[in-house]
Amino acid sequence: MGKDVDSPPPRDVGKEYRDTLQAQIDLAPDLFAAESNSEYGRSAEAQLDLSVLRDTLMGVDGNPGLLQLYKEETIPALAEADVVSRRIQQEADIASIEELGGRAAAAAKASNPQQQALIDELNNQALAELQAGNQLDPALQRQTEQNIRTAQADRGMGFGVGDVASEALYAGQVGEQLKRQRQQFATNVIGVNSATTADPFMAILGRSGVSPNAAIGVSGQGQSMNPGQVFNPESAYAGSLYANNFNAANNAAIAQANANAGVIGGTIGAVGSLGGGALGNPNIFG
Repeated sequence: MGKDVDSPPPRDVGKEYRDTLQAQIDLAPDLFAAESNSEYGRSAEAQLDLSVLRDTLMGVDGNPGLLQLYKEETIPALAEADVVSRRIQQEADIASIEELGGRAAAAAKASNPQQQALIDELNNQALAELQAGNQLDPALQRQTEQNIRTAQADRGMGFGVGDVASEALYAGQVGEQLKRQRQQFATNVIGVNSATTADPFMAILGRSGVSPNAAIGVSGQGQSMNPGQVFNPESAYAGSLYANNFNAANNAAIAQANANAGVIGGTIGAVGSLGGGALGNPNIFG
């Protein structure tokens, strides 16, 4: 019969953690000594990195470094490309507005004809009043003159040169006040137009026009000074080693059991063959 194969004992996570941590503690002084070595430790590696970075940025043996290349070649070329790119984009935007801007504005007006009729009338009135400046319309002119003359007559005046001057001064003040009111009205109408009119750039281009920017990264030299985790009982290397040892022991036990079973099977087969041969030969028993 074949030999029973016993499975390897189950892995003990606590023991593995303790063994791994103890191994790291035992080797910590040697690791620290190696990393602090001035010839091949961290400080030497840092100096080497700085030297390589300096040569890369500043150049070496007459060869230009990155800084010189960026200053004399890369940045001017990128700036020129940016200007050309913005020029092409702007010309394309203007061509689109010239071709479709009028249609977009007409479509926006046609979408609400009642509102547009009111806005057109406001624009007409605002333009007419703004063009009038400080001039009084005939009805307002007569009303202003009558008010002044009535007030002067009530005080027993109204027939002298001073009265004429006072009337002219008052009429001028009313005209200037009216001019400012007209300007304010026109400004308000402009606000109404802006709030109710579609922006052709947004309607057609869908954006406000942003030029591409060239971003240049001179060097990625950010080296972390964090020493990291010193001890790690859950070491991936240690865990893999434990698993390999476990699988190797298990496979070896299975192979040994298969070998034992083969030997026993072969022995039984040989004995059976001998027994069969003896039964088939009567002379063997005399």
